[in-house]
Amino acid sequence: MPSQSRALPVLITRPEPQASRFAAALRQRYADRVVPVMTPLLAPTFFDPDLRGMEVRSLVLTSETGARAAARLDGLPRHAFCVGDRTADVAADLGFQSRSAAGDADDLFRLLLRQPEHAPFLHLRGQDTRGDLVARLRTAGLAAQEAIVYAQEPVALAQAAIDALSTAETILVPLFSPRSASLFRAALLRDLPNESVLLRLRIVAFSAAVAEAFTDCPPEHLAIAAAPSLAELFFALDRFIFTA
Repeated sequence: MPSQSRALPVLITRPEPQASRFAAALRQRYADRVVPVMTPLLAPTFFDPDLRGMEVRSLVLTSETGARAAARLDGLPRHAFCVGDRTADVAADLGFQSRSAAGDADDLFRLLLRQPEHAPFLHLRGQDTRGDLVARLRTAGLAAQEAIVYAQEPVALAQAAIDALSTAETILVPLFSPRSASLFRAALLRDLPNESVLLRLRIVAFSAAVAEAFTDCPPEHLAIAAAPSLAELFFALDRFIFTA
């Protein structure tokens, strides 16, 4: 299929180091069809909770930022159950014996249910999270606790992103989480109140939950990954980057 005649700006709203990694993956897949525009909407702040007295046999990690937060803390077990392969890879690089659920929070929950001998579990999580994994584990009869070890603090749109949103005819915006989608929508209302910008956006959402912030976009301007994976996100991006 032929490419678009002009390189398309792609706003990269992920925090670092995910942002740089995603930009490299975009360049590898699409070459000069795209221009990555870095504008992380979140940046992590790490905490040092008091974990003394907790009985813990295994960690539960639901993000790679959580894995990095765990590596900063002393006295933790080195066995970690991880939500996906990327989190597991980061945890392994940081010295943990990691095992991936290769999916989402539901896949991780089912994996933990099959590992009762590794309880009590300690879920190291961010301040903002969806669902309550620990409550589900406890309801299933497994000992589990949680600790907040980081927060993702909002960051304003980069000037390069504002410039692209102000001038480009078409702007691609891959969004990976409901929170980043909400922050991006709020940033548009604050910094670019002209409603015409919505007509120039092409939103590519990691899941249906992520897409909820842009349900008022024209349906042809919104693509949702068929599954929460980078491969499926790229397939959704293909819809806008390649033309028939």
